[in-house]
Amino acid sequence: MKIIFALLLISLIFIFPQGIGAQETDNLQIFFYQIDDDGEEVLAYYLITIPAWLSTEHRALVIFSEIFDNFNPDKMIYAPPNVRILDIFFHASNSHLILNLSADILNFGGTHFEYRLIHKLLINAAGIKEVDSLTILIDGQRQYFPEGTKVHEQELSIDN
Repeated sequence: MKIIFALLLISLIFIFPQGIGAQETDNLQIFFYQIDDDGEEVLAYYLITIPAWLSTEHRALVIFSEIFDNFNPDKMIYAPPNVRILDIFFHASNSHLILNLSADILNFGGTHFEYRLIHKLLINAAGIKEVDSLTILIDGQRQYFPEGTKVHEQELSIDN
């Protein structure tokens, strides 16, 4: 249901890029890793425009749906296939975002891949101005990633 909402929202943004009426919009940066023309791995981003009135959970849903649902393996790297967003919760009292992903997020190998995947998730969460920390749940549980990383109440900063 959340994915359908996100896709509908993204479709409306493209149909009405200036919004309906005098609606305010925000730009979100979607960060991802790609291989450049020289064969080097680089962190890149693109902008999407969303209605300014979206809740923090819906902003997060749009961002992470872009990462997992619109994944382009020819350009983007470090996203395991078939990852589903199960839930997103935002606790305004402590500015904490909880991202609950399917176990498909664990379908990769290698320390470098894990580092880049988690960095990509952290830097995209940091792009939501209301969010100061992130926890990643896997099928509703706090688990370690294959190479031993656990993201629990990870503080976010521009340096992540």
